[in-house]
Amino acid sequence: MEAMSDVLYASHPRAPGPPEIAEGEIALMFSGGLDSTATALALAKTHDRVHLVTYKNGYGHLKMGRARARFEDLSRTVGPKFTYTLISTKPLFDRLLVRSVAGDYKQFGSGFVWCLGCKLAMHARSAWFCLENGVPRMADGSNSETDEMVEQSLLSLSLIDFFYEDHAVAYGAPVYDATRDESRDVLKEAGVRTGLTILGRQLGVQPTCVAGELYYLPYLLLNKPVEHNEENVAAFFEKKTPAAKLLVREGLASVGLDVDELIAARIDAGLELH
Repeated sequence: MEAMSDVLYASHPRAPGPPEIAEGEIALMFSGGLDSTATALALAKTHDRVHLVTYKNGYGHLKMGRARARFEDLSRTVGPKFTYTLISTKPLFDRLLVRSVAGDYKQFGSGFVWCLGCKLAMHARSAWFCLENGVPRMADGSNSETDEMVEQSLLSLSLIDFFYEDHAVAYGAPVYDATRDESRDVLKEAGVRTGLTILGRQLGVQPTCVAGELYYLPYLLLNKPVEHNEENVAAFFEKKTPAAKLLVREGLASVGLDVDELIAARIDAGLELH
C-alpha cells in the first residue's frame, strides 16, 4: 500500500512527521445521516476540532458527495470546527472480507459478514487515522433505535471498543441513547437540513450502500428484524481482529510511523480511554 494512497479528499492534509497528541480534538465516522450529523453537532460543543471521516468501500457505496455537502452545511452553520476526509477502505475491506467472503459466509451462515466486515475495515482505518493524526478519541453515530443493524448492536459496539482500547484510542457513540426525534429536533434547531423522512429514516442526505439496503430490506419494508446470532458475531470478531490490527500496523508503516511507538506515547501521556 502506497503512503496515503487511500485518501481521496482531505480538507486539511496532515503535516509530515510524528504527530503531537491534540487533546481538544476528536474524529467522527461520518455519513452525513441523521445520527452522525447530530453527533457532529454535539461534539462541536465540547471539542476544539471535529474530524469528519467518510469511507468508501468500492462495492456499491454511491452518492458520496452527499457527505461532503453535509460537512459544508455544518461548517456554514457552526463555523470552522470541522475537517473532512474521504478515504477508500477498499484495500482493507478486500483483505478483511472480500477475498474470503464465500468461506466466511459458509462458516457463519449469514450475510452479516459483509456489513460487519465493511464496518470493521472502517474502524481499522479510523484507528489508523487517529494514531496518524494525534487524535485521542473516535466516535460514531450508532443509535439504539437502529440496533437491528449488526454493527450497531451492543455486542458489536463493546467489541469495537476493545479494538480501539488496544490502540490507545478512546471510543464512544454519543447519541446512542438519544431518540431519533430528538436528533431531528437538534438538526432543525441548528438550521441543518434533515432530509426527507420516510419509514423513520432520512433520505437524500447521506451516501447509499446498496449491499446494506438489500440486506436490511425485510426490516425496512416489513419491520422484520434480521436475526444475528451473538455467538457467531463474537466469533467473527475473534477471527478478523488480528487481521484488522495488522492493517493498522501496515498502514501506519506506509507513512513512516510505528504503531507500538504511537501507542506507547499515548499511554505515557495518560490518555483516558473510557
